[in-house]
Amino acid sequence: MKQPELGQKILDLRKKKGLTQEELVEKCNINVRTIQRIESGEVSPRPYTIKTILAALDYDFESISKTANPNNEQAIIDPEKTNYVIKSLTIACVFGGFYFLLGFPEFYADWLRISENEFPYPKVIYILLKVCILLSVVFFIKGFWVLGVELKNTLLKFSSLVLIIFSAFLYIYDIVSIYLEIIPTEYFMSGMSLSFGAIGVLFGLGILKLKYLLGTTALVTGIFEIIVAVFFFTVFLAWFAYILMIPLILLEIILLFKALEKIKNDKMHLHNE
Repeated sequence: MKQPELGQKILDLRKKKGLTQEELVEKCNINVRTIQRIESGEVSPRPYTIKTILAALDYDFESISKTANPNNEQAIIDPEKTNYVIKSLTIACVFGGFYFLLGFPEFYADWLRISENEFPYPKVIYILLKVCILLSVVFFIKGFWVLGVELKNTLLKFSSLVLIIFSAFLYIYDIVSIYLEIIPTEYFMSGMSLSFGAIGVLFGLGILKLKYLLGTTALVTGIFEIIVAVFFFTVFLAWFAYILMIPLILLEIILLFKALEKIKNDKMHLHNE
């Protein structure tokens, strides 16, 4: 719901409760000038402010948020969980950077291992590289999982969790296969490509559902995620998908950073009020 309808709705609710603006201020701890400007339609309040006022008026925030959000997702983070979300997204951005940088030596090592059956580094270094990348992937994708949980984006939450589990399996098997090849390489590569394709489509659709909150960045990232997933799913074009992963990871980091900045700004705005 947008202004001036939102201001009128709050005004009607306040009058039904028999509250003056000053009495409402006492209940929700928002200054009276802000209440006046919201009710008159002069300003469009942040989601935190709307939720706080509606809680003071004993009105369900979901009834208004559904109007503004056809996907039925919350456009805010619970104030009590804000610090946890900020910390999780900060860590995710940092580890996303590690994942991006470590991907280059990993690609070279895997290409040489598959094509020439050789290792460019000592096996201990190769294993250490894989472990570091696995940790980076887990903490990086966890950022999307946290967003999925807090924004009630079930698709993003589910696909992120599946992606973490599948990545763990992939990297653990990658290390084990140095000493014991359980699955022939060609079958393993095909299965991995198909799996990444299927998971990637779901992950991309989950990201697209963030467009109401993160705008064009979520739209571009989600579409690009799906395109890369389709290339993986073809199997024979998986090599091209690996190349496209370079800009995709950067887009994902930017998306998480934008979400982080938005949540920080909302928290600061609420504190100032």
